[in-house]
Amino acid sequence: MITAVLNRKGGVGKTTTAVNLAAAVAALGYRVLLIDLDSQASSSLSLGVPRWALAPSSADVLLNSTPANDVVRATRVMGLHLMTASTDLSSVDRELSPLPNREGRLQKALRPIRDRYDHILIDCPSVSSLAPLNALVAADYYIVPVVPHYLAIEGVHNLCSSADRLLARLGVPTKLLGIVLTMVDYRTKTTRQNIARLREEFASSVFAVEIRTNIRLAEAPAAGQTIFEFDDSSTGADAYRLLAEEFLMRSQEHQILADGMDIAAPSAEDPRERAQETRASRDDADPRDRRQTPSRPSRI
Repeated sequence: MITAVLNRKGGVGKTTTAVNLAAAVAALGYRVLLIDLDSQASSSLSLGVPRWALAPSSADVLLNSTPANDVVRATRVMGLHLMTASTDLSSVDRELSPLPNREGRLQKALRPIRDRYDHILIDCPSVSSLAPLNALVAADYYIVPVVPHYLAIEGVHNLCSSADRLLARLGVPTKLLGIVLTMVDYRTKTTRQNIARLREEFASSVFAVEIRTNIRLAEAPAAGQTIFEFDDSSTGADAYRLLAEEFLMRSQEHQILADGMDIAAPSAEDPRERAQETRASRDDADPRDRRQTPSRPSRI
């Protein structure tokens, strides 16, 4: 299954989600390919690839028709392969605009290697260009990371609406897999209000698992490591492990629905149930107790 991770707004944890979700899924024994389509190469750098070693990259696949197999490389994470990005992607629109089937070049390039992987995740740039469009056309589903801010949530409405219209025009069946809440900080009242609004408006399209604000998630890319390599015991690592479980569960459910079968009732190990229990225990607590109880030493 191919999943694009996209949001037109920067600074929403898109690359952090793409990298650590890919690593968490690989840790569960799946064969995973992460494709970096951002000219800043943030996913590639986050996995320890130095700038001088980025080539060959996804730019060669899109612009020069280089076979995808010649660009994919292994990473330190067992089961996780990477297709790097490079600054050459900044010229994608100029180079591809005159070409036929400009939106389907990545889809065509991935066909020979698609069956080698259980999951392919695509980290898209935070711009409207032919790069994320190629990702959407190639993907089966897309995920939208979003921070719980008013304008960011408004942006999700616009993104999903425009993506659906564009995909319908192209005749592409790519669907929304879910919206992932990132950088969640419950110390502010507006966070609770915005999350409640998002869950009310998008209902089951919002992942139950939330990624809380965690400084270790911000520090890991500078070390060229996933959160699991950098600090496996951090709250950020725990959150992405749960997100990977829910991601796999949603993927399986969507496939079952596509095959016209019934979905079984959630099991006791359903990560969505655990996430809901966590939110319930937080919301039921007396706010005075939260103010009076010293916070435990942070692992971040």
